[in-house]
Amino acid sequence: MEFWKTKRYPRARTGVSILAAVVLLCCFQAPAFSMQMWEQLLEEQLEQANDGDADAQYGVGIKYLKGQGVKQDRKEALHWLEQAATSGHEGAQDKLQRLQDQKKQFEKLLGKAKAGDLKAQYEVGIMYLKGKGVESDGRKARLWIGKAADRGVSKAVTRLGILYYKGEGGEKDYRQALKLFNNVSSGSVLAQYYLGEMYAGGKGVDRNYTTAIEWYQKAADGGFQRASGKIINMEEEQKMEKRRKVNVARKAESNKAAAQRAAEKQQAKNKQKADAERLAAQRKLAAKHKKKAAAVAKKAVKLSPLEGLAGKQWSRRQKQVEFLPSKLNDCEMESGKLVCFSGLLTRTSGSNTVHYRVKSEVTSKRGVFYVTYRNLVIDVVSIESDDEEELLGYNDETEQGFHIKTGWTQNHKVECKQNKNNGLDCIKDKTHKMAIAGK
Repeated sequence: MEFWKTKRYPRARTGVSILAAVVLLCCFQAPAFSMQMWEQLLEEQLEQANDGDADAQYGVGIKYLKGQGVKQDRKEALHWLEQAATSGHEGAQDKLQRLQDQKKQFEKLLGKAKAGDLKAQYEVGIMYLKGKGVESDGRKARLWIGKAADRGVSKAVTRLGILYYKGEGGEKDYRQALKLFNNVSSGSVLAQYYLGEMYAGGKGVDRNYTTAIEWYQKAADGGFQRASGKIINMEEEQKMEKRRKVNVARKAESNKAAAQRAAEKQQAKNKQKADAERLAAQRKLAAKHKKKAAAVAKKAVKLSPLEGLAGKQWSRRQKQVEFLPSKLNDCEMESGKLVCFSGLLTRTSGSNTVHYRVKSEVTSKRGVFYVTYRNLVIDVVSIESDDEEELLGYNDETEQGFHIKTGWTQNHKVECKQNKNNGLDCIKDKTHKMAIAGK
């Protein structure tokens, strides 16, 4: 399934065992590439690297360089990259050359920064932050970026706010981050985006989805494409909350009506008991009322096909289904259909990680469930980003979202019928058959 379109970069070959690990990670539903996963991948690569595998040596070097599954260690990274380069690994040779160039660039910029050059001070801070040309040092990154920010460099003000927001190079300080973002919010789409993040998450401010969307929209209007996915996501959250309130009110009204019917039934029963000894005719009439009340009560608790579907958790091959009621999503009734919106999901493909949610609408007719669903791509980031493309918050070009496509994907259609095992036999897009179990 294609979730996004993004620029691709060449990557070194990996061994079969590494590829198997990546495939395993790609199929994992929880947030991909956790520290534990990186550690497992590093452990396997280390074993191969010690056996002289140049690809594995290169992979280990990159992980030490970026702190993936291990504490960042530039010296250890150079050790493994040099071994791979000695074995003729072209990627390692190129990487070592770039690292040497970065070191020279850092030394040149550091001299300018110390002499008071504002642009150099900012760039030295970024190089300390990313560990480019020098060992990564968040504290020094704050120091040098702060020098440029104090002199009014807008880019440095925004970046310093991000450091306080994320807690890089020191403690988190949402109040200081908010102040810095507000200072440059009229001209920095990145500051506008992070203001949206703060109001969306209630970090340093009272949570306010309306204000969050306003800031996201300003960032999106300024060309920050990542903000577009956040806007759609929050709008869908608000719609689900509205559905939830409507259904809670409807259920309360239904319970009230049921209680009233029960009270009336009890009153009728009491009256039947009092009149039974006097009038046989009243006993007959009471029995008739009792039968009618039982039929009404039975009808009240009968579930519709969609309500029955929503009352189960559906899974396929022991994995929760994203587009049917399951542990992954929240479902509410609306105008004769069941609307589901999943929590945040993550998938990986190649060197990219996709953060997305799934919205589905289910209708029922003559024993068939008709599902229409699509994915809301909120963000796409590079797992093995190289110098040309860094994660959000570190590279100005990528921060603008030029390599990212967020928002809705194409619709998918699924038709399902209940089988003899109380599961569902489904066909997706009229081509792909699947068996889904419910419990």
